[in-house]
Parts: sequence; C-alpha cells; structure tokens
Amino acid sequence: MITKLFVAALGTLLCACGAEQGRPTPAGYWEGTARASEIPMKDHVRMLTRSADAEFWFTVNWDAGRNMGTVTGEAQAKYDSELKVENLPKVTVPTPGGSVKFEPSVGGKLTDVDNRRKFPIVGVLRVDPSSGTGTLLLQKVNAPAGTAAQQTDREAGGSANYDAPMEFTMRADPGVSGSLGGAAGSVNLSSSGRVGASGLGAEASAGGGNVIVKKIPMVPFSPFKDAPGRVEKRPGGPYVATYENSGEKHSFKWTAKQVGGEKREPPRITPEMQRSIDELTRRFR
Repeated sequence: MITKLFVAALGTLLCACGAEQGRPTPAGYWEGTARASEIPMKDHVRMLTRSADAEFWFTVNWDAGRNMGTVTGEAQAKYDSELKVENLPKVTVPTPGGSVKFEPSVGGKLTDVDNRRKFPIVGVLRVDPSSGTGTLLLQKVNAPAGTAAQQTDREAGGSANYDAPMEFTMRADPGVSGSLGGAAGSVNLSSSGRVGASGLGAEASAGGGNVIVKKIPMVPFSPFKDAPGRVEKRPGGPYVATYENSGEKHSFKWTAKQVGGEKREPPRITPEMQRSIDELTRRFR
C-alpha cells in the first residue's frame, strides 16, 4: 500500500514538473519601439522641447529558478529639439532723426545633419508563471565620462559612438539682453552682442554680430522612464510589454514584443552595462 502511494505521489510530482517545464517563458529575442517627448524648460518667455523616436531590440536571459530575466540589447533613436523665446521687451534702436522699435528674436533648434544615435540598453524582467504577467524595466546605458581625447572621439564619431553630442544652434538678434536659466540649461544674452549657453551638455559663448549664432552640443537623452512597463502573455501567443506615462510636460510610451529565436547576437556586456544590470537587479529583489 505504501509503495503504491509513493509511486502515485511520484507520478503526480513528475507530471507537475513536466507541465512547468513545458510552460512558455519570456526568454529569447524581443523587438520594440519608443516615443518620448518632454518640455524640460517652460515659463512665460521661453520653452524648450525635445523628443526621441526609437527602435530597439534585446534578448532575455531567463532564470526559471527566480522567475526573472536580465535584458541586454541596443536602441537607435532619432532626436529633435527646439527652443522658443517669446514676449521679450521691445528694443529701441536710435536712428537719424528718431528711433525704431522692434521685438528681438531668440531661439534655437537641433541642426545636426546626423540626429540619430545608437546606444546599449539593459533591463530586468519578472514574470509570474502562473498568471503570465509581470514587469519589465528598460534603461539606456550612458557612456563613461572618459578622457578628453575619448570625448573628442565620441563627438567626431556621430551615431557610430553612443552619447556623441548633437549640434544645437542658438540664434539671437543684437540688442537682446537677459538670462534664460532653467533645469535643462541656461542661455545668457547681452546687449553687447554676446551669447553664452550651458547645461545642454557643455558651455559655450560667442562674440557679437548682426545676428548672434552659436552651435552648442546637446547630449542624447533616454527615451525610457525610470519605471517598469507591464508584461503579459497573449493567449496562444508571445509575451508583450507596454509602458505609457503622460503629463502636462512629458509623454513617454514604448511597446515590446517577444519575437522568438535569436535574431541578433547579444551585445558584449561592458562594465557600465553590468553595473546597470546589477543595480536594476537589486531594485527588483
């Protein structure tokens, strides 16, 4: 009797293990798209907008024992940015026999001929096997600061080197003065015809002229927010992940889908990528 009970119990356990092993997992190759836009600077005079449209892919290294997978992959983003300055005080310019008033113009936009950048991405994925739902947190890996020579190489390399700054062109009419500071950076303009900028990835200034023009570098920003997206398994289909966060001054949205077999070789894990993975894993514990 005891032998029969033992055999029956063992058979039940083996069936359960077989069902667990046959259950689909989120491992393997995924692809996705992302759209991010935000207004990091806005008041009654100035407004700075920036956006990024990205396509990305990654592979999931799945650990069934912890129901967790680590993510490594790559993204390519197309960037845009514009600074508008309005409602500035009118300027009076002396002329023979009188004067002329005009409204000065200040602004800037992303003018880099190559506004696409590739960069590594990492992440952590968790799924409850019983429900097929979970979370996925994605993160852009920032390039290390490096030496001055390495920074110069990144700037010269364009999209071939991730985090290579992009060209942002500032324009201002002569006679404009004031300071345009904010969390995303600052622009200082003087009536002597001098413009200075900082916080958009570097500091720069230029002398006067009929129209002040200065090109300054803008560092690419991440199209992913520091928050996880929702993961679920479609009935009879693959795993998918979605994220959306919108507010008055920002909109971040991305989607990703499990495609299947390994379509691309996972990128080599750099020390920066490993540190990011370790930090994300600690947060998910």
